[in-house]
Amino acid sequence: MSEFNNAPIPNGGPAAPNGMRPAPIMSSPAPQGTTVCGIVGVVFGALGLVLSFIPIINNIAAIFGLVGAVLAIVAIVGTFRGKKRGKALSIVAAVLSVLAIVIILAMQSAASKALDDITGTSTSQSSSADADKDAKTDDSTKTDTKAKGEQDMEGDLTDMHVKIVSAVRSGNDYNNQPTVLVTYEWTNTTDKNNSFAVLANPKVFQNGQELDTAMYLDNPEGYDSGSYLSELQPGATGTVTLGYVLKDDSEITVDVTNLLDFSDTAKVTYKFAI
Repeated sequence: MSEFNNAPIPNGGPAAPNGMRPAPIMSSPAPQGTTVCGIVGVVFGALGLVLSFIPIINNIAAIFGLVGAVLAIVAIVGTFRGKKRGKALSIVAAVLSVLAIVIILAMQSAASKALDDITGTSTSQSSSADADKDAKTDDSTKTDTKAKGEQDMEGDLTDMHVKIVSAVRSGNDYNNQPTVLVTYEWTNTTDKNNSFAVLANPKVFQNGQELDTAMYLDNPEGYDSGSYLSELQPGATGTVTLGYVLKDDSEITVDVTNLLDFSDTAKVTYKFAI
């Protein structure tokens, strides 16, 4: 019996007293798979980073960045406790998410500053324009530079000062119809180069009907075909000539309004005998 009790333990282990085997050594459990939070965090962080450079859309990117950051933190905690694998993946997710949030904040700050600068410039230009208009109102009949209603022969529109200089009979058009040649004098009151065609809406009426613009084969005397489209610098004054096809020999009415003012709140008008 004593020989049996002192028999060696298989696998070379030391003999245990009274024939008992030693208790097995317990090891910590192995990590169970790669962290899902880390993988999803990388996806959200990458989406947030890509979209962070696009204005307006980067508001959505901010949500992606925040979600990615939360998932990355969860993943990092799990991997450092040994419950999951993927420490590097979790750290990448955190870096992408934080970087996306930082870029979004920087982009929105820059956009806000640019908007403030534009607003400030517009306010300054508006104040300067108002000061210039006030300086031109020394005549009691022109107390409002942007006058409303009809102005006889000469007056101010939104972006220009215009004068209807003359209306005289001219040569026939390409269809051998009689025409009248109207001359306008205008001043560009905007802060950039502009043409009469861009700012004004000139019309001529006869017997209450609008006349068609004349087209000439041979330009009559005094007619400048390019004057309508020629640009003037701010503050400059120029002359425009336009021909219109007459219906008969009755008087005509020339109207000039703002090109985009369909209500005709400001108008320069004059009647001519033909």
